[in-house]
Amino acid sequence: MDKMLILRGISGTFPDPATGALRKWEHGALDEPSALAYARLRGYDGQVVQVSGEAGFGSPQTRETLAEFRADPSVTALYGFSGGGYNVRWVLQSLKPAERTRIRLVVVLGAPKNDPSLYRGMWELVYRLDPPKGHMAGPRALLDSARPATP
Repeated sequence: MDKMLILRGISGTFPDPATGALRKWEHGALDEPSALAYARLRGYDGQVVQVSGEAGFGSPQTRETLAEFRADPSVTALYGFSGGGYNVRWVLQSLKPAERTRIRLVVVLGAPKNDPSLYRGMWELVYRLDPPKGHMAGPRALLDSARPATP
């Protein structure tokens, strides 16, 4: 099964999307169950990059994601939430042309300072701004929108 690398947001204290209570996200904010469920729904084995999503071309998350992508040829999808969404841009820009041909799906959630055009390529792009329930609800809203409607 192909893999999807899932990039977290930044570390900090933010509302937990499941409970609404403030939670300290030491390794970076992410509704991990929703992100992993979305990967499965799309036919991928989701793998969360366990590095906080402080954004930048040479950020630790960008470097770790590139290393994991290059070490595992089964990685064909990228999913970035918040700071991780900004880092997806740097990952894509860092890929060699031959590496870029492996990408089938790019998901960017909650990275409004970057125009969707910065992520376009030969892959499917799923780009979403924050839903009405707020920034931290982005992964759940995407998952809910991708599920088939029940009668």
